Amino acid sequence: MMKALRTLLAGSVRRRLVIGVAVVHAVLMTLFAVDLVYRQMQFLKAKSVSEASGLARQISINSVSWLLADDVRGLSEVVRALRTHPNLVYAMVTDPQGQVLAHTDLDRLGFYVTDARSLDLLNGPAEIRTVAQSRRRVEVAMPVMVENRLMGWVRVALDQSEEIASLQTTQWEGLFYILTAIVVGTLCALWIAKYLTGDLQKLGETVERLAANDRQMTPLTNPAREMARLEQAFVAMSQTIWRREDELRLSVSQLAATNAELERFAYLASHDLQEPLRSVVSFAQLLEVRYKGRLDTDADQFIGFIVEGGRRMSQQVQGLQEFFRAETHGGRLAPVPLAEAAAEALWRLQEPLRQAKVEVEIGELPVLLGDRRQWVLLLQNLMDNAIKYRAPDRQVQIRLGARQEGESWLIWVTDNGRGIAAENRELAFRLFMRLDIDENVPGTGVGLAVCRKIVEGLDGQIWIEGNGGDPGCTVMMRFPLPRSVETAPA
Repeated sequence: MMKALRTLLAGSVRRRLVIGVAVVHAVLMTLFAVDLVYRQMQFLKAKSVSEASGLARQISINSVSWLLADDVRGLSEVVRALRTHPNLVYAMVTDPQGQVLAHTDLDRLGFYVTDARSLDLLNGPAEIRTVAQSRRRVEVAMPVMVENRLMGWVRVALDQSEEIASLQTTQWEGLFYILTAIVVGTLCALWIAKYLTGDLQKLGETVERLAANDRQMTPLTNPAREMARLEQAFVAMSQTIWRREDELRLSVSQLAATNAELERFAYLASHDLQEPLRSVVSFAQLLEVRYKGRLDTDADQFIGFIVEGGRRMSQQVQGLQEFFRAETHGGRLAPVPLAEAAAEALWRLQEPLRQAKVEVEIGELPVLLGDRRQWVLLLQNLMDNAIKYRAPDRQVQIRLGARQEGESWLIWVTDNGRGIAAENRELAFRLFMRLDIDENVPGTGVGLAVCRKIVEGLDGQIWIEGNGGDPGCTVMMRFPLPRSVETAPA
């Protein structure tokens, strides 16, 4: 029932208002009609009992002398005098033992009343009682007393058909009032809804246009005071939103221009640094070849420092260029099967994979939107890190997998290498941050920074987790479902 009621009330404010007012009117008028019928029924019952009691009292008073004289004929005349009463069913006088001494029906004279009600009356106290009462009939019994001595009983039964007919008429009138109240309430609700929900609907249409970036607002025509205040507040709010939106767009535009200029400057600077660095490294290596062993030990060491420093500086400049090239361009987004991107990344890493004897397992991967080149670079960097930072005492194992969680895809790359301490997992994504100081491990600390830039460019998230007590770590990535073009893996 509650489900049906919720379904009925679902929809517009106008529908709820009309149904609500109609239901309230119906309930109130139903309560009024039920109360009216109940009160009239109680009144008619009390009236019938009172009328029957009055007739019984009249017979009781007139029967005393005839009972004392033991004159049954005179007693019958007293009872038969009431035969003209319009609602009388019967009237009778019995002695204390239940023998009928007088009755409106002469055929009943001399008989004894033996039904259960009569026996209960004869064996009970001598007081006026309502012997029976139903929708059609009421019967009252009154004792005939002389000096506190019970001389007999007077019983009068009246028909209530006319009262019942009057009560049914009242019920039909109540039903008419209920239907009238529903109709009137519905009309009133429709009238109210026309002026109230009409303005609300116009405001709703304005909100929809605002959401569609349409700043045209249609003013309300003769709105109510409350609706006028609501409109004024809405207009003020809309103007504030528009003003802040314009300011935000200007700030974003200026910030984007500044960032673009900074990135361009950094890229050009790093590019221009390559040539002098190559010259420095080349001449330092030439010095090392020509004069190694011809100068003292300190000179050989200093030349080695120059060569090594120049080589590292060249690697960092190359990493910086790679970082700035990792930029997602919206016009280049296309469906990319990640299984194919992973296969290409493995092809690029085939020599390190062969040398380290890496075991790679790739699960089912989805098709997501993005730049194919960057997806390949992302997976390549993650697997390359797993190879570089492998544990020397066990075979390298790399696992790629994915699953859909609600409105997003979760993709992970798991290895069994050295792992990353929990307190350093966020630091690992910083530019030029190397957590491993092993000189034998190549790298510039740019790989994970590039990965984060690619993932965030695709509105995703990237983080590192442990393997639950097992060696190594897992790089987790989450991408929103709107970026996905297929809900099933490729």
